[in-house]
Amino acid sequence: MSDNTIIRLIQDGKIDAYARLVQKYHKNLLSFIYRLVRDPNITEDIGQEVFLSVYKSLDGFDTEKGTPFAAWLFVIARNKCVNYLRDNRIVKNVPVDELKTLPVPNDNVEEELIRQEDLQILTASLKQLPEPFRQTIMKSLKGATMDEIACEFGIPISTVKTRLLRARARIKKLMNIYVGGVGHERKI
Repeated sequence: MSDNTIIRLIQDGKIDAYARLVQKYHKNLLSFIYRLVRDPNITEDIGQEVFLSVYKSLDGFDTEKGTPFAAWLFVIARNKCVNYLRDNRIVKNVPVDELKTLPVPNDNVEEELIRQEDLQILTASLKQLPEPFRQTIMKSLKGATMDEIACEFGIPISTVKTRLLRARARIKKLMNIYVGGVGHERKI
């Protein structure tokens, strides 16, 4: 049964159907929350807050709008985590071997989370990009000039320009798919 079908049942008063959504997303949601707050003691509490908040707001969820329920759920979870981290000004001890993966300090936790989310979306989009566009844009992202790319692939510079233009257009479309569905496209 699809999420939208379950949501319509709940909106029609069959509140027992909500357990299906909780069961379906519980494990992934808690994993997502834990990756953001890194505290097993608070992860379950935030998860319960998220599911309660979603349940209270479910009457306003429009299944016809095109926004996937999962995207809506995880945005709410991200916002709850951001609020928790901001309100509690959490300071974590980090093992020495993780120091090289630490981001540059940022006073705005929400901006950092959004940056990380954007990077994940970009990575997923790049993986879906067909060749030769992926190779061309990856070389460009790594700092290669158009001349260098043209020499390496043995193609004219005009072909490199065309591939980069098409790759960027496809990346934009792919990223918009991840960001929220029809009517909620991100301006890139």
